[in-house]
Amino acid sequence: MAPPHLTDLLPRSVIADMSSRTSGYSSGVRSQRYPGGQYQGKWLGLQPHGFGVKQTSSGLVYEGHWQKGQRHGIGSLRRKEHDGRTERIYVGQWRENRRSGEGKQFYPDGSVYFGQWLANQRSGEGILWQADGGIFVGEWLRDKMHGKGLLITATGNRYVGQFEGGCKSGSGVFYHSNGQRIQHGFWSKDICRTSLLSLPQDKNI
Repeated sequence: MAPPHLTDLLPRSVIADMSSRTSGYSSGVRSQRYPGGQYQGKWLGLQPHGFGVKQTSSGLVYEGHWQKGQRHGIGSLRRKEHDGRTERIYVGQWRENRRSGEGKQFYPDGSVYFGQWLANQRSGEGILWQADGGIFVGEWLRDKMHGKGLLITATGNRYVGQFEGGCKSGSGVFYHSNGQRIQHGFWSKDICRTSLLSLPQDKNI
């Protein structure tokens, strides 16, 4: 009778672990360094698949879900600076490596956008808090204000109406910051072409 082979005496879990270490591409959870970065998390074959964290040599860190090697699902993107600070970039939904769905973007100038995305562009409904204090609430298309919206400037002026390609275009109402004048009109590329301006009433009349 032949003596038992070494693998016959080892638990299956140990054999599987040995196999993954030697093959380098089996499914499971592991950490792997590569030129320019590191990935730690779940794998499916040769590709990140499931939850994992990837960090590049430039400091970019993605933490979230993967599908066949691409960012897909819920995840966050941030940057680790050399001085130890962490800069938030994006938190939300991804599809095939691109921002798609609902998410929050943090811009270098201090502006913040929260809303809908499609293929890395703001598309759908969203809110933009501008760095100067202005706010836009409304519809977006191809990364620009487009459709119905409300724009409140840093000076307190308000515009409610149509936008196109990032500009006031179409019918709208402009409320001046002094609160005494309301301007109904038609805009084209941020310029009011025609309007009806209500004047403040003289209380002495």
